[in-house]
Amino acid sequence: MNPQRLTLITVILAVLVVAGVLIAPRLRPTTAASIDLAGQPLLGSPSAAVTMVVFEDFRCPGCQSFELNVMPDIRRDYVEDGRVQVAYFNLPVVAPVTASEHVARVGECVFQQSNDAFWEMKTPLYRAQQQLGDARRAVELALTYAPGIDAGALDACLADPSSLQAVRDDASLAVRLEVRATPTVIVNGVKVDSPAASAVRAALDAALRD
Repeated sequence: MNPQRLTLITVILAVLVVAGVLIAPRLRPTTAASIDLAGQPLLGSPSAAVTMVVFEDFRCPGCQSFELNVMPDIRRDYVEDGRVQVAYFNLPVVAPVTASEHVARVGECVFQQSNDAFWEMKTPLYRAQQQLGDARRAVELALTYAPGIDAGALDACLADPSSLQAVRDDASLAVRLEVRATPTVIVNGVKVDSPAASAVRAALDAALRD
């Protein structure tokens, strides 16, 4: 073979290899590491074929929209028939973050008393989002919409540093998974490009077909 032609072929192959290295990761879905659901609020059947993880901040307007406009249909069409289980994780991002952490702690402490109570109070808290800058108001709303919760135990939990640590553990997981915004949805370990209803439904349908 002509040496000049051989050199040209070698250069072309090298370019293709480099291009493959740079482009292939962009073509692959962003896969999250194994996510431990122990100690997290869970909605739906534990034997569900698909798990949907959501990172949220109660004070995040996008999360409010997701809760009010996307989740009702997800619950009706995927959760209630046992096909999908939803797991909630905290990711306080809205400034001041200390306020978001406090509301997250309220949710954490309600969950510690009752998983069902957490899901009962979740939507009302989002509906009252404009009031969540007041820490005590978050507690009042939780007690109103999570009947049966012990107020004394809730206060004790909020005073216990472990509730704050639980929130920060969720946030640390988000960092490891390269989750930077709320809401972020992860379906069977794969991040969904957008929290829009169409994107979430497409991800759930694809996971259910696998």
